[in-house]
Amino acid sequence: MTTRRRVHVVGLLLVASVLGGACGVPADDGPQAIAPANLPAGLLDPNPGTSTTLQGSPSTTPVPVYFIVRDGDVDRLAEVTREVTEPTLPASRIGALFSQPTADEADAGITSSIPADLVLLQDPVLDEETGVLTIDLSSELFDIQSAELTRAVAQIVYTVTQLADVLKVRFLVEGEATPVPDDDGVEKKDPVGKPDYRSLDPDA
Repeated sequence: MTTRRRVHVVGLLLVASVLGGACGVPADDGPQAIAPANLPAGLLDPNPGTSTTLQGSPSTTPVPVYFIVRDGDVDRLAEVTREVTEPTLPASRIGALFSQPTADEADAGITSSIPADLVLLQDPVLDEETGVLTIDLSSELFDIQSAELTRAVAQIVYTVTQLADVLKVRFLVEGEATPVPDDDGVEKKDPVGKPDYRSLDPDA
């Protein structure tokens, strides 16, 4: 190689060395994670989403539940719509009934005879052969008496018998079979259904 050519090659190597050092690229053994704050702007989403909606949120279905409304000199059941996530489950409808009337409903004269602290103690059990649904409630059911207790029982009966396979209701209180009053105030040990509360029927 001639002296002029050697000088030219050495010069090129010096330039390459200087440029390589200026880039400051470390000699890593493998790929390294880069914090989002250090990413070039062009790699970031220019229109990031701001929604906090969770995917797969359960949908709701409107179902009827029954409260009480004054009709002249008598009380009757009043059908009110509630949104539930499990419309085929009696427990879901009972929970909606126990939620009590809204402020707007109360302003419209709608009330409930069901004690505000009444609790469904376990999932109702349906006897598919007889259509009898067994409901176990807390002892607060007996915080009310006489006509108000009759109305509360009727509210529950009309609400759950909207399900096609439920015909009557057997009431338990704290796990014990408990008679409940019918329209005439007579305590019924057997399961009760809509015909036992004709005077409260919303269509009567």
